[in-house]
Amino acid sequence: MFKVMDNIDPILNPTLFLGNFEWREPVTTLTDFLTAIVCFFIYLQFKRYKGAKTESFIHYQYYFLAFAIGMTSAAWFGHGLQAYVGFDWKKIGWVMSAIGFLNIELASIKDNKNILSQRVIKGLTYFVYLQFIVLVSLMVYYQNFKIPQINSTITFVLIALPLQLNAYFKTQKKGHLFFVFTIIYALLPGLIYNNKISINHWFNYHDISHVLMATFMLLLFYSVRKISFSEQ
Repeated sequence: MFKVMDNIDPILNPTLFLGNFEWREPVTTLTDFLTAIVCFFIYLQFKRYKGAKTESFIHYQYYFLAFAIGMTSAAWFGHGLQAYVGFDWKKIGWVMSAIGFLNIELASIKDNKNILSQRVIKGLTYFVYLQFIVLVSLMVYYQNFKIPQINSTITFVLIALPLQLNAYFKTQKKGHLFFVFTIIYALLPGLIYNNKISINHWFNYHDISHVLMATFMLLLFYSVRKISFSEQ
């Protein structure tokens, strides 16, 4: 038997009942999983690449792997199967995203290894590991999605953006410039999500931001491929 039941929150996807099975936020689940599939596809492109690699290559690769796992967990444990697993399971996706953010920061630092002083490189490396430890601890202790959002902002705006700009000005590699434009694009899904801009309850702000995030991952792959797939 197939049944649709509206949620208490009118903007969330209605819950689907397939017999006795309860599937919450089905479109949100699938759009989240779409982003995971895109990330896994990109990770495979890294795995299959046999050419010359920069030092940042492995960190970019692990970024996409972490998000492939994290977004899969967010899709099913954070949304679709919430009736069965409970809120704490959302933290798996949050922690995996933190691992991904750590790797994108380390990659950006490695991209500047021969540009900045070793003292600055070492200081930045210590900082991003401290950031990781503090924010993961807060994610585990508190049940608040704002903490992963803060982590994302620190990662891309305070760490990756200035480092990628610096790398572009010093090396003129277009991949670094594309990375900067990709970070600017990433403001769009954040704007949609934080302002809860929705079409209807079947395609709400969660769903729109997930589709935009999948596009962000493809743009990011285009950028980092130009940076890390071969020495220029």
